[in-house]
Amino acid sequence: MIKRFASHFIFLPGYGYLKQYVVGVEEGRVVSVFPLTEEIEGVEWFPGVIVLLNNEEDISEGYSGIFQKSSEVLEELPEVFCQETFPSGISAYLFYPFDFTTMQPVGGTQHRPLR
Repeated sequence: MIKRFASHFIFLPGYGYLKQYVVGVEEGRVVSVFPLTEEIEGVEWFPGVIVLLNNEEDISEGYSGIFQKSSEVLEELPEVFCQETFPSGISAYLFYPFDFTTMQPVGGTQHRPLR
């Protein structure tokens, strides 16, 4: 069963941020990403940022390297991201609290997988 999660921003490492998007997760893996254009039944809203990562190793080395790559707010999901990432499998993590002024985690930011 697909669970849907939304947040103010979805972060795609190496690409940037998507504003108000929904992430579909099945068995711990991201299976879809689409814009939140209207209220949709069954979408769980979270504060903070949902980060799409290939594996937990990206997090274990610290947050700073992940968020340094790009702070650009994207207009739409990059097609190349879908082609390269969805087949290999990615996971969604909630990062909260988050500083939306600098688009960086704060000292007390924690992360947890969305399943």
